[in-house]
Amino acid sequence: METKTTNYKSIFKATSIFGGVQVFNILIMLIRGKALAILIGTAGMGLNGLFMSGLNLIKTVSSLGIAESAIRDLSKAHAADNRELMARTTTIFNRWIWITAALGVVLTISLAPLLSQFSFSSKRHTVSYMLLSLTFIFAALTGGVYALLRATRQLKYLAQANVLGSVVGLMVALPIFYFYGIQGVIPAIIATSVATYVVSLAFRNKIKFEKVALTWSQTWNQGKPMVALGLSLTVISLLTAAVTFVLNGYISKTGSLHDLGLYNAGLAIVDGYVGMVFTTMAADYFPRLAGVIGDEAKWKQLVNEQAELLLIILSMVLVLLISTTPLLIGILLSKEFLEAKEFVSWAVLSIPIKGLVWVLGFIILAKGDNKLFLTVEVIANLIVLGLNITFYKYLGLAGLGMSMLASYFISIVFMLTILKSRYNFGFAQEVYRLLFVALLALSLCLASIKILGYPNAYIAQAVIVILTMIYSLSALNKRMNLKEVVSNIKAKISKRSGN
Repeated sequence: METKTTNYKSIFKATSIFGGVQVFNILIMLIRGKALAILIGTAGMGLNGLFMSGLNLIKTVSSLGIAESAIRDLSKAHAADNRELMARTTTIFNRWIWITAALGVVLTISLAPLLSQFSFSSKRHTVSYMLLSLTFIFAALTGGVYALLRATRQLKYLAQANVLGSVVGLMVALPIFYFYGIQGVIPAIIATSVATYVVSLAFRNKIKFEKVALTWSQTWNQGKPMVALGLSLTVISLLTAAVTFVLNGYISKTGSLHDLGLYNAGLAIVDGYVGMVFTTMAADYFPRLAGVIGDEAKWKQLVNEQAELLLIILSMVLVLLISTTPLLIGILLSKEFLEAKEFVSWAVLSIPIKGLVWVLGFIILAKGDNKLFLTVEVIANLIVLGLNITFYKYLGLAGLGMSMLASYFISIVFMLTILKSRYNFGFAQEVYRLLFVALLALSLCLASIKILGYPNAYIAQAVIVILTMIYSLSALNKRMNLKEVVSNIKAKISKRSGN
């Protein structure tokens, strides 16, 4: 029991750390967006967006997914406490990072005329794209440092690197925009990537490993599994982007740009609100899972613990989201977007199931079963696209929210069937109990909106929120003794204040 409590605390600690980092990064993004709006106006922001979209497209291809896929091998070596294996894996990873950086530079320079023509309908920005190719070197090296920190679970340093990188990047970019205006877009993008890399160097020394002499032939051959998994991740990223593109095109052609705007606005609210939970947990979950994936009892226990904590946290977050959707839309967007609230309400109902699908997906990644992972993701994306188109055709904007619920329900059944057959894995009863509570609370909130309407629904939702919070906090307390956690935090604060 003590071991399980420690595991829950470790997961919750990582979530708290990176939750704070995500909130801080969002704040930096808001400050940067506001500053850019003032200093370079809409035209400058548009120019910045065009350049970044082109660079991000090339990055998706040229990175080969190495920074993410390598975490599996690095985490396994670190968990085994095998210094020789860790040194060898790190050396291979670092060399492949340089390969991806070079690939990004070559692709950008080669495609610069096409990128300029596609983005600006002329080739006048060809040189600009060529100059921006430098960012691939610094971005790849920075991503390499972050991946090593994450794999070795040096979460404190990883959080500090993220925060300092964001701050320094902003401090470097703002003076450039202030003095050069729209002409500073290219220099600012390059300078930001350099500044972020310089910050990462301060944390690079936190990772100690011995140097290993490897030939490039060995680097190539021993790095193939890493690259194979990375390529699978790259294909999935491109497929997801393609599905989004096709769906947006379908909505705009068969429906209207008004519906498309409402859909994307609602999706941004849902993803922005709960995406932080997934991002923060992924920072710790995948390395931990990869580290114990060779021990069947340990990885199955970890998956169930992760699922339980995810559902507990999501229950509290989502009842607040569904209960305040009209207020959030009014604050973050405008009254013009209030029609999106029905889509958001249905979409929120699907998130607890999405959370479990997300937890399960990492099992296949940690196992390194590339073909299975690719097959599952392709089928899942096609299901999502098919259901979205069908539900939108017959039910409109609300149907897109319903299709999310239907697609994730199909996905969870599909995933559990495959994992039971392949790895003899199934969720513990406690996971299903927590899922039932989450779905019940959200369904009651949705029912109150349909039956009572606004503003009467707010009263019923307030009661549901309070009851859900009490239940969730009680469930959390059983797993990690919240009183003890709060006492430890107070003790640390007092200690720092005393110093």
